[in-house]
Amino acid sequence: MPLYKYVCPKCGQLTEELRDMRYRNDECLCVCGKEMERDYTIGRSNQPANCERISTALGVHVSQIESGEVYKVHPGARFTPDGYMILEN
Repeated sequence: MPLYKYVCPKCGQLTEELRDMRYRNDECLCVCGKEMERDYTIGRSNQPANCERISTALGVHVSQIESGEVYKVHPGARFTPDGYMILEN
């Protein structure tokens, strides 16, 4: 599956997603709520070893973060205000 890059026109957040080609133009929302645009710039596709990434697949409900429940399953994890897990390579 191809890796597509998206950039947020509002906050500049960059993200990469593995998507079937049929869905490459489907909506991709930024953590700030704005719809992201495809990033066609040529550059490094790999990130440095200490690069942070936001996982849209490992999200939890905000109430689980506030109650501390999520840290029983994911000790030491960090999350965005919207509940997406922040991963480091």
